[in-house]
This record gives sequence, structure tokens and C-alpha cells, in this order.
Amino acid sequence: MFNNLTNYEDDPIEALFKRIGADKSVDKIDLGIGVFRDQSGQVPVMQAVVEAEQQLLKQNASKSYMSPLGNMDYCADMERSIFGADHEVLQRIVSAQTPGAGAALRGAAEFVQSLSPKATVWFGSPCWGHQIEFFERAGLSVKQYRYYNRAAGKLDFTGMLEDLSALQEDDVLLLHGCCHNPTGEDLSLSQWQRIAEVVREKRVVPLVDIAYQGFGSGIDEDVAGVRLLAGQVPQLILTVSSSKTFGIYRERAGLLSIVHQANASADSLRRKLRDTLRQLYFMAPNHGAAIVHEILSSETLQQLWRDELNAVRHQIVEMRGALKVTLEQVNPSFDASFIQRQKGMFSCLPLSAAQQLRMEQQHHIYMLPNARVNVAAMSTEQSKALANAFAAIIGE
Repeated sequence: MFNNLTNYEDDPIEALFKRIGADKSVDKIDLGIGVFRDQSGQVPVMQAVVEAEQQLLKQNASKSYMSPLGNMDYCADMERSIFGADHEVLQRIVSAQTPGAGAALRGAAEFVQSLSPKATVWFGSPCWGHQIEFFERAGLSVKQYRYYNRAAGKLDFTGMLEDLSALQEDDVLLLHGCCHNPTGEDLSLSQWQRIAEVVREKRVVPLVDIAYQGFGSGIDEDVAGVRLLAGQVPQLILTVSSSKTFGIYRERAGLLSIVHQANASADSLRRKLRDTLRQLYFMAPNHGAAIVHEILSSETLQQLWRDELNAVRHQIVEMRGALKVTLEQVNPSFDASFIQRQKGMFSCLPLSAAQQLRMEQQHHIYMLPNARVNVAAMSTEQSKALANAFAAIIGE
């Protein structure tokens, strides 16, 4: 059996880890993995998280099993965080806590496949590769629509709409709620409005993935688009990650929600969602979800968390500005304004795969496919090194 695994290839993230580990240069720079780093290069733990964990230890809560639907307090917290306290969809939503957004997407894929196995799932191009794999593994067909023009450094909304004209009833349209991964290029509210019209016209199901709430323009501002969409469509699937927003990457806290039609049976949907997730992994770990609930249940801790998240966002904005300046200083003919305009952790540099490989081999700078740069992991000095390397590569 195991002999059949010869020449099995690493996924892009694991392969990147190995290349970085094998590089002995003291000047190597990791701009691939999606974590926030401070100016010293550390991945900090939020003080709000530290204090929440201390309070949880004092409570000495049970370690017994929970339902496969997970921590319902966390689910309610996330529903309100995404939609606000008064959004009408809170009256027609069924949710489960999951082991991060990856498991939420895999659960969503299985949920869709069991109800509509002939549905096609549509992804923007470029997209985070693992998202596509989750749905392919569930046996669903996938297609991609134009989303981002890397050469021009901007959204290709005209191309997107042209491609989405081929949507069929009950297809699934995957959208990123904010801080688009990997491009950092988000839809405007007017474009969200147009997407809502397409969804209703084509009778498809939107699936909105939110992993970076608070990293773009603000906690509420970053979800204005999904709030608009949810209020105008009959049904919606939502996946959420708490990894970045709370800095609890390895704790794996996420959400999978089904916003259903008003006349649907919420109890049947809840049971179906429960059984789908139970068959995948039985139940999610609770620690990360408990941390988030502890923070959002305390006015003091919630304010501390908001202040810390604001500081993270401000540093990302500053680094985007710094990178734009340094790129244009050493590349006078290059317009890097897209770097400053875009939001969140990531942007894509206009580099070919071959040029990206030379960035590694000649300059020890590492990025994920599509030359995805994690601006949130970059220091001021590293932005200068990246700009100089970029100028050298495109000048060859």
C-alpha cells in the first residue's frame, strides 16, 4: 500500500517551509506565510488573548465533549461580529464552530455536495489554492472567473461579470469578504450590489469567506459588503476564521454558517450541518473559541482587543505606504500605487514564476505562488530589500 506514495509532492506552503529552512543565508526573508509580524520579526500574542486565557484557567471549566456544532456562544459572537447585532439574517441562520476556516470550507464543500452534487463552485482567479482543493476533494466541479489583473494591478470587474454570466442555478459563487487573498483587491459596495443582483438573477448560492476582518478599514467597515449581500439574497453560506483577527493561528477557531430562506426548516438544517461535520472530524477543539468568547464577553477585554487590532491594521497600512515608496524610488518607471490602495495582508507583485524563483535564489526572498507578498510580515528594512531585489529582477 505505502509504496504507492513515491514521488508524492509537497503542497506550496510546505514546500516553501522546506526551501526557507534549507536556505542558510542570514538575510533570508519569509514573506509567504500568512501571519502578522511586528518590526522585530516576532509573531506577537495579543494581550487581550493572554488575559482571556488567564481568566479561563481560573474558571477551571470542564474538558468534556461538546456537540459537533461546537461552542454556541462563540457562534453567536461571530454572527454578531459579521452581521451586526440587528441584521435580519440573524433570524434565519444556523452555525457551527469549526477547526478554523479551512475546516469550515471543507465542511461547506461536503454540505453542498450532499445536497447539490451537480453544482459547480466558482472561484476568483487568482485564489488561495487550498480553497479549490477542499471542494474538489468533496467531488464537486470547479471553475474560475477573472478577478484580478496582475499586470495592471487592479480588479477586473468587467471580466468577472462576463465570466459569471455562465453561472447555472444552484452553482456556488465563492467570494472573499475583505482583504482578498492573495491580491488585497476588494470589491466596492457598488460592486457588491451588482454581485447581489447577479446572485438573484442566476439563482446561485454565494459563499463568503472572511479571514481578515479588521485588517482592511475597520471591524465593521470590512464586512459592509457581506452585510449588504446577505440582506438582498435568499440564502448564503459563510465561513469565518478567527486566526488573524485574534492572533490565535494554531488554536484553530472558525465558523461555518448557513443563512437559509425564511420558509426553510432551521431544525433540519441544523441537524444536517451537525451530521456533516461529525462525519468529517466529530467535533472542533474549544480553546480558541473559548478565548474569543471570553474577550467579546468583557467590555474591558473587547476594548483592549480592538485597540490591539487597530494597531496591527495601522502598521500594515504604514508598511504598504513604505513599500510603495521604496518600490518607486528604485523603479522610477514602476507605478506601485496599487500596493498602497489594496488592503490586508497580501498583494501580488507582477512577477512570473521564473522571476519569483530568481528572487529566492539570488536575493533569498520567499513568497507563495502568484508572487503573493505578505506585507503584514514585513519590516521597514525588509521592504527596502524587497524593492531593490524587485528592481534587479525586472531589470534583467
